[in-house]
Amino acid sequence: MGETVRFGIVGTGVGATFFARAFSLIASEGIAELVTVTSRRESRAKEYAEKWRLKSWYTDHTKMIEKEDIDAVIVSTPHYLHHPIAMDAIKAGKHVLVDKPIAINLREADEMINEAERRGLKLGVNLQSRFDPTYRKLKEAVDAGRFGRLILGEAIVKWFRDQEYYDRSPWRGKWATEGGGALINQAIHTIDLLVWIMGPVDYLWAQMDTVAHKIEVEDIAVSVIRFKNGAIGLIEGSTALYPGFPTRLEIHGVKGTALVEGEVLKRWSIIGEEEITKEERKEGLASWSRPELVPPKNHASLLRDFAKAILEDRKPYVDGVEGRKSLEIIRAIYKSSETQDVIRFPLTE
Repeated sequence: MGETVRFGIVGTGVGATFFARAFSLIASEGIAELVTVTSRRESRAKEYAEKWRLKSWYTDHTKMIEKEDIDAVIVSTPHYLHHPIAMDAIKAGKHVLVDKPIAINLREADEMINEAERRGLKLGVNLQSRFDPTYRKLKEAVDAGRFGRLILGEAIVKWFRDQEYYDRSPWRGKWATEGGGALINQAIHTIDLLVWIMGPVDYLWAQMDTVAHKIEVEDIAVSVIRFKNGAIGLIEGSTALYPGFPTRLEIHGVKGTALVEGEVLKRWSIIGEEEITKEERKEGLASWSRPELVPPKNHASLLRDFAKAILEDRKPYVDGVEGRKSLEIIRAIYKSSETQDVIRFPLTE
């Protein structure tokens, strides 16, 4: 392999478009190139290849992996396909960057992590919010102890999706193919940020329901968490709350509070420091009403890190182990809601 990591991508939807735009943003750096695409629909594969000027396209990912001179595969498909496609790529000796969630259950996630490690390959997960400068600043301040002992963390995702959102993509809204609903699809980024900043979970209790859609999975869920550091946590996730509201992450310590809403830092109050308050940006609405409009700069940062991890032979910043953490919480919430029990960590499936 040269100094440029050559990628093939499986999928042509919104996530794949984000990745294509991210490749464009870092093209001048010469470290990563998207060269080929696979979609089961020939017209979609051909259209994507033409739009992004790729050298080839396929309708079978196994043929792409076999025939193309690529170093890594991006998996941007419906959730239930993440595991089988990633395993095909890993067993063929390719590094893998998979969209969130890493898989639809922990057994699949662990198989991917263990197989990549066994073969000395990189496995990354697209949880790009960890590269957002606002969340990075918050994480660094918490780790430096500026907020003092953590006492409360909240991840709130109150979005709205109409029935047509589920109807136009038959894989959504089903346990076997989406793996869940509002939590595993919409709220997972904010849940990931919560555990990234607050630390490991000790136990949780949860309730969920389906209240506004004709789907199998949850469109509203709430969970109370106890972190291993003693702090309490709250997760709220929904696609049933009209008209939809900005995503919110709150971090509270004994010395101060940070509130991020719609990826905008709204309040930063620490004893002895200058207080920061900001008004919401008008374009912030895109993040919860039309996610395809969000600029791909965080995707570009994650992609750059993943390519450098391959070139420098190190772990990606968001590797499989890190990507598994939000899935473990979500799976525990599902189990708690089903059994009415408190679920203790680590969770095994």
